[in-house]
Amino acid sequence: MEAHAAIGAVLVRLVGAMRRTGVPSAMVRAVCLLVALVAWPVAAAAQPASSAEGSQRDAPPATRQEILQRQREAKRAELAPYAVSDAEARVGRLETFRLPRRIFAKGFGGFRPVVGGMPSGSGFVFGGGYIAGFNHELVQFTANARYSTRGFRSFDTGIIFPAPASRLPVQAHVKAEVRDLTSLRFFGLGPQSSASGRSTYGLEDQSLEAGVTATATRFVELGAVARWMNAEVGPGTAGASLEERFDPLLTPGFGTTTDFLVYGGHLTLHLRDAHVIPSAGVSLRVEASRYDDRDSGLYDFTRLVGDVQTQIPLGYRNRILALRVRSSNSVGENGGAVPFYLMETIGGANSIRGFREYRFRGGRNLVVNAEYRWEVWTYVDFALFYDAGKVFSDAGDLDFQDMQSGYGFGIRGHAPGGMVLRFDFARSNEGFKLHIGGGAVVLTKETGGRRQEAGEAGRPRRQPFTCRMGTS
Repeated sequence: MEAHAAIGAVLVRLVGAMRRTGVPSAMVRAVCLLVALVAWPVAAAAQPASSAEGSQRDAPPATRQEILQRQREAKRAELAPYAVSDAEARVGRLETFRLPRRIFAKGFGGFRPVVGGMPSGSGFVFGGGYIAGFNHELVQFTANARYSTRGFRSFDTGIIFPAPASRLPVQAHVKAEVRDLTSLRFFGLGPQSSASGRSTYGLEDQSLEAGVTATATRFVELGAVARWMNAEVGPGTAGASLEERFDPLLTPGFGTTTDFLVYGGHLTLHLRDAHVIPSAGVSLRVEASRYDDRDSGLYDFTRLVGDVQTQIPLGYRNRILALRVRSSNSVGENGGAVPFYLMETIGGANSIRGFREYRFRGGRNLVVNAEYRWEVWTYVDFALFYDAGKVFSDAGDLDFQDMQSGYGFGIRGHAPGGMVLRFDFARSNEGFKLHIGGGAVVLTKETGGRRQEAGEAGRPRRQPFTCRMGTS
């Protein structure tokens, strides 16, 4: 009926138009008859079909195929664009804003607060710093001042060019640092040292360093460094001082002031996939350093370090077995000795977590770490670990016998804004230890990814912030 009514309306308009233009009545009637003969049967045929389709849609489905077809049509009619929930929107804004990075790395107008960055035992560390060129590709300048609740003080300034954000294959740096560390821990020398022999010593040093790092290929990195350092070592100010429990004559370097010229280099092979987080593969690093005593020549020595790390995915990428073997060998030359304060130590969050920082100290050491990590949430990982290591003086003792060990459980937190927070609950034959550490993740050229700030071998380790607790 609707089609017929439409045809009638068209004929009325057509007749009116033809009459207004003076078309003869006979021709008007002929045209109307022709249109009616052609259009009317078509409309009559279309009307039943349309009615049939409507009745077919209203009729119950007769086959399973019709049921599925109607379900798909109903689902298609209900489709709507995905709407982000309020909780998801808040998390997205937090990730984009990157609050910790803005505060601790980039700062406000270049000025930023400083938390941590001193050796273990310093207490709570706070201070302020300035950075220029964080996002520039030419030069990055930094200056930081720190003070701790136990009287440790430090100031450092440096220039990196081109800046890390440039990702260029060659990078140079110049750095100056002044430190006053009033009470560093000392437990004695060698593997037989006792936790009951804990004492402290003071270290005041100044250094000026220049170095260059070059990425030869995607897998190879080369570096060279030269540093002048003046170190003055004396009694500690907290607890028993070193000379009260140990013979200073048997502790090389105590009570002396020495100028050192240090120069050396490193070679690193990155045989891993750094573009996937977490990365998987093997990293090998070899370091060689020469320490020249510019005063008496009594403390000339050479240090060689080998470090092998591997990360093995276990099924999914969020399940990783991390293994590490590291050995350091410091050898005095021409009858000289290695100063005790420049000997590498084991114990603490970076080696054997079941022991205190600086627990074992010697000219040579060996450390083995194994850690299984798995992701329990987007920003939280759990870890089970086992650590072992020892210090020794004879090169023939470089083996896996008579090693101190510890084990435990860890929690790793990854904040959206670029902060890392870690808790390690460890145990050894000297009791329970809790290590808390973390800091802002910084961009490094080594892997093109993100890595935490690391300490320098042979000097008291410095981390963004750390806290140690435990029972002996």
